[in-house]
Amino acid sequence: MKRFEISWLNFVLLNALFITLMNFHLFGFIYSNLNEDANLWLKVSFMLIYFSLLVMIFGLLFLPFLTQFFAIIFVLVTCVSAYFMHFYGVIIDKDMIQNALNTDQRELKELFNFTFLFWIIFLGLVPSFLILKCKIRWGKGFRHTVIKFASIFIALLVVLGCFLPQSKTLIPFFRNYNQARVYNAPVFQIYSFVRYVKQKVVKKPELNIISKDAKLSENTKRKLLVFVIGETARAANFRFGNKNHINDTTAYTSKLNVVYFTKVSSCGTSTAVSVPCMFSASTRKEYSSSEFQENALDILQKVGVKVSILGNNSGGCQGICKRIAHSKYFDAEFDGALLEDFKKELLSEDEHEIIILHLQGSHGPTYYKRYPSEFRRFEPTCDTNELQKCNSEAIINTYDNTLLYTDFLLSKIITLLQNEEQESSLIYVSDHGESLGENGIYLHAMPYAFAPLEQTEVPLIFYSNDTTLMQTAKTHSNYTLSHDYIFSTLLGYFKVQSKFYNPNYDILSPQVKEGL
Repeated sequence: MKRFEISWLNFVLLNALFITLMNFHLFGFIYSNLNEDANLWLKVSFMLIYFSLLVMIFGLLFLPFLTQFFAIIFVLVTCVSAYFMHFYGVIIDKDMIQNALNTDQRELKELFNFTFLFWIIFLGLVPSFLILKCKIRWGKGFRHTVIKFASIFIALLVVLGCFLPQSKTLIPFFRNYNQARVYNAPVFQIYSFVRYVKQKVVKKPELNIISKDAKLSENTKRKLLVFVIGETARAANFRFGNKNHINDTTAYTSKLNVVYFTKVSSCGTSTAVSVPCMFSASTRKEYSSSEFQENALDILQKVGVKVSILGNNSGGCQGICKRIAHSKYFDAEFDGALLEDFKKELLSEDEHEIIILHLQGSHGPTYYKRYPSEFRRFEPTCDTNELQKCNSEAIINTYDNTLLYTDFLLSKIITLLQNEEQESSLIYVSDHGESLGENGIYLHAMPYAFAPLEQTEVPLIFYSNDTTLMQTAKTHSNYTLSHDYIFSTLLGYFKVQSKFYNPNYDILSPQVKEGL
């Protein structure tokens, strides 16, 4: 294919038009939040302002030798972002980028399908190829400079002409709906990537040691705690907390003596945030992904509690196992593969031990791959990664099958703990929830500030062979709690004395306070 000529100005305008049209999700969000009586001119103004701003930006960025490079980057980033926003309602932000880079090949393959391939080829690769085949006419130096700044000036006039007469409407709108920025591709995604790189490139300080005063209380009885980190399990589909849910997703543990906490919120909407956050001494509002200090597992290990981590999560341990002596991550098809190694850990003769089981759980979009065939109890199912092709009933059934399988594994673990002579307990909590198509949103990792409750409300189950602990847990089962309570609960269980332990945040302490 021969190269074809195009003027610099037409190249700018066509790129601005393409990016504007690919931001249909941004305009969809804006229009859905406008008052019903909003006039047509107001709606058109949004697109004119956006298009004109792009013309101004491209007018400044599209320089000799850099134009096609920038154009292709913008097209590809916009294409990928638009796909995930349109088909899954997923926003590509800093945490999502971190999540994606922590994802293994198996999980990445599960995101690919014919629709994704078609989308990338025709809306990403084809436009990029055409950009490469362009021969841009720059014109003579003075003439190009005049055209460049004239186009920027005219675009500015269009922005002002659309904005100023309606500023009384537009300014309050964007103040109330500032989350519109996350739908702005590729600007928000590039901004998020820069933030991620900055976070990784900046040299980390020395590990902040917070365990200097930590010690076990004297005469503490031998204790065992199994802490199960669920993956992508949302509270709304647990029969324990939602008696009206159509499928009995807790059919196994409901036959056992367990306590279910009904109002628990996550620290984040992605594994990369929630897992390290739940073990941190910081609360959700204080926590930062750049935090570099000891967590609850570090402290327990230092005071003499054996910490063992067995994981099957494709994203790895998210940093919690870096300083832990006993950790092993699997790449198994199903989470049941953890049970054999778990049984071996139960034979440990250490005085105190905490065993972390990190599940693959209900990770989507291939929910149908998360459970053996015998756990396909709720039908029809959605046996594809293209969730938008399935109806709501099929998606929910498939997702509920994953919860039922997790429930089965929990029942197996609890049964083993019932036979332990030492004080033995289990805590199960999910890292975050999941959207199953509500309001057109699938999966998770929405920015926390406006994430739906389906992504932030998580299940928490407790079992112990100690009757006093069970009674205390039942007393607090309807408290408003969160991942913020995990740190002190773990320290409190093993009677660790530390200035960082707070009984108000210990769900097994009589002093616990809700809603902190």
